[in-house]
Amino acid sequence: MSMDEVISFMKSTKDGFSLQSQDGRSIFDIEPLRSIIDAIQDGIYITDENAITIAVNSAYQRITGLNRNILIGRYMGDLVELGYLSNSASLEVLKRKEVVTLVQTINGTQKILVTGSPVFDEKNKLICIVTSVRDITELLRAKHAQEQLENLFKSKSQYKISCSSSDLIISRETKKLFDLATNVAKYNSKVLLRGETGTGKSKLARYIHSISPRAEHAFLELNCSGIPDNLLEIELFGYAPGAFTGASAKGKKGLLEIAHLGTLFLDEIGDLPLSMQVKLLKVIEENRFLPVGGTEFREVDIRIISATHRNLEEMVTRGEFREDLFYRINVVDLELPPLKARPSEILPLVQQYQKSFNEKYDLNKQFSPEVIEFFTQYTWPGNIRQLVNVIERLMVSTMQAEVTAYDLPEFIRNTTGVQKQSLNLKDKVLAYEQALILDALEIYGSTRATAEALGVEQSTLVKKIARFKQQ
Repeated sequence: MSMDEVISFMKSTKDGFSLQSQDGRSIFDIEPLRSIIDAIQDGIYITDENAITIAVNSAYQRITGLNRNILIGRYMGDLVELGYLSNSASLEVLKRKEVVTLVQTINGTQKILVTGSPVFDEKNKLICIVTSVRDITELLRAKHAQEQLENLFKSKSQYKISCSSSDLIISRETKKLFDLATNVAKYNSKVLLRGETGTGKSKLARYIHSISPRAEHAFLELNCSGIPDNLLEIELFGYAPGAFTGASAKGKKGLLEIAHLGTLFLDEIGDLPLSMQVKLLKVIEENRFLPVGGTEFREVDIRIISATHRNLEEMVTRGEFREDLFYRINVVDLELPPLKARPSEILPLVQQYQKSFNEKYDLNKQFSPEVIEFFTQYTWPGNIRQLVNVIERLMVSTMQAEVTAYDLPEFIRNTTGVQKQSLNLKDKVLAYEQALILDALEIYGSTRATAEALGVEQSTLVKKIARFKQQ
């Protein structure tokens, strides 16, 4: 049974069950509920609409070592305060009223990945919160973590990676979007992709092409931003032999001609100059174009996919974008949400690019559970592009095999607030000592030179470094 099926079960059976909580309220009949969730291998934790624990399955007990008898009837905030849990997905769901994914620490040591999902009734009133649990402590540290992480991240209940060359990740937050894109791909309708810079619009365009009837033909991409009008026209339409001084005697094919029978992706189409908008509109309407300096029209059969991060409707109102072109390219409108609205994609993205950069640079780097926790809490204003940039930076700049929280850029450590409150004075001193030693080791290279620079015995320094590696 999947998480979606569990949630559907909760919706359909709430009114028929009657479990008495510790305060005497009627919630759910525990026996039918337990028999259902105990059949699931992932940990399942269910609270009511007030974050009071009402059900825990056997897998959760096995994964966390926490007995359901100490959890049932307890308020999640009390469990956090008592130190059983570092934080609570249920409490976050209550605040946000949406799906929440975070890394949780059990009894101060064990790391688990939890995803809390709100369950609403037909009147959009919160019924309960269902949380799924995965143990990632060993997965993130084991020698063969790469293979194990693939099994973790390829759970169909969370996301899937397309079979196309784009390695596109489809999460529960974007499933409806990609279902529509998959359906639209089989037609020749023009598609407009919207979303912030770095959200993956180019990959989505490649995905649509890769599963379309045009997949065996060319997919060409042109970024319309920052290219002078005359060069943009040449790129699109090409030119005839001897069209201008310095032109090739053989002429040059433009992207429109090269993409014949395939797909042309016009990225940042909102930056297309008005003069070029007129010419592109004519191509769309007539399926033919005239090369620069040419006298004969050339027929073309292409599919156009456009993308922009700008508000084209406002541009039309201001006269900066042609209304007729807007309606021509906007037959199907797909908007990719920012990465902060797709939290379940962060972990599989980290896994995907960790593997990619390990192969590219012949490395064997891994990220500590704390780094993963910082990644899942950060808002990523630069979206996927920023995440990939940070992953590559960390993997090529750190000397040790495991990237730790101390290697993270300050802008991530200072804005997420992860674990800041959990560090007492002793922990902070140790953390500062570790950062100081590792920085010095990077500067001086050898333990002997580092020990001399720091004014400590080399044997003492070696022991401290060994202890860091065991943490």
